[in-house]
Amino acid sequence: MNKTYQGIGLMSGTSLDGMDLACCNFTWDGERWSYALIKAQTIAYDETWYARLKCLEDQSALAFAKTNIYYGHLLGKTLSSFISDHQLQPQFVASHGQTIFHQPNKNFTVQIGDGETIASYLSCPLVCNFRNKDVAIGGQGAPLVPFGDRYLFDRYPLCLNLGGIANISSPTMAYDVSVCNMALNWLARNHDSNLEYDVDGQLGRSGRLNPELLQALDGLPYYRTQAPKSLGAEWFQAEFMPLIMPDRIRVVDSMHTVCIHIARQVANALSGHVTHGKEVLVTGGGSHNRFLMDCMEASFRPHDLKIVQADRQTIDFKEAIIFAFLGLQTLLGKPNTMSTATGAPFDSCTGSIHLPATGWKMPLI
Repeated sequence: MNKTYQGIGLMSGTSLDGMDLACCNFTWDGERWSYALIKAQTIAYDETWYARLKCLEDQSALAFAKTNIYYGHLLGKTLSSFISDHQLQPQFVASHGQTIFHQPNKNFTVQIGDGETIASYLSCPLVCNFRNKDVAIGGQGAPLVPFGDRYLFDRYPLCLNLGGIANISSPTMAYDVSVCNMALNWLARNHDSNLEYDVDGQLGRSGRLNPELLQALDGLPYYRTQAPKSLGAEWFQAEFMPLIMPDRIRVVDSMHTVCIHIARQVANALSGHVTHGKEVLVTGGGSHNRFLMDCMEASFRPHDLKIVQADRQTIDFKEAIIFAFLGLQTLLGKPNTMSTATGAPFDSCTGSIHLPATGWKMPLI
């Protein structure tokens, strides 16, 4: 007998391009999971919130604590409006939060957006804080999306997500490959403070390859580190950003070179794990960058890898869909991380459950 659950996933990535909300139905038919996207929406941050989140890691403990709560109110109000505006009746909500620190080598990772605050706006359970338990038992706390790839997108042998960070997954491995939109959006804003990103990759296409920069980027030690491994904003700021500072090279040339670099690193990563002739499902905001995708196609061609682009909603909301699915597994008391992806000693059930202020009388099981 089929069992269907409705939930909302709320995702905000390292590129800070906004909050992605996806309401989905997840159905278990006794053998496999499937999903149907009911409603999805992206809500951009205003300049105040963008600036606050962008610099939070350098602020005082008091500023951090206040922002954690205030951001929880922002997420709660956003969810409440999304549910009301579209007349939704979710059984649960799952929030990724905004990553401020990610240093699993030092045994900590932090995503803000206080769960109890968010839950005060809901009439159903909230699941958040998905990464800490995996880090506590020795994993990277990332990537988590491969769990959803395995159960919701298993018809594709390879998945590539081009978000703030580019990561790959297959049935046997998953890890962060390189920074992606985190770098490209930062460069776009340095070129023109009114730009949030490089529309269609036009700026990158207009630039020229800088061989010295490409060699420096390709030579970063992270790429020689064995998986499992993951990236965060700290690595971008300490290792990547100094190489692409605008005073060193024209911004458009940096964008052009960074696109080629990302494509090369992804192709190298995939070629080390697959045989020829595989399809690669590409999602995430970076897949709208036509120059980056042209670079991907050129880098994939020698390996006989074929890019498959999903429909627009899957491209834009795949991570929100998957985090809703992870939250469902938490509420069902089942593992929702892959130790093969995070490097933890075993698969685990991650996520903190927060009940609505009025209580909850509708258990999922």
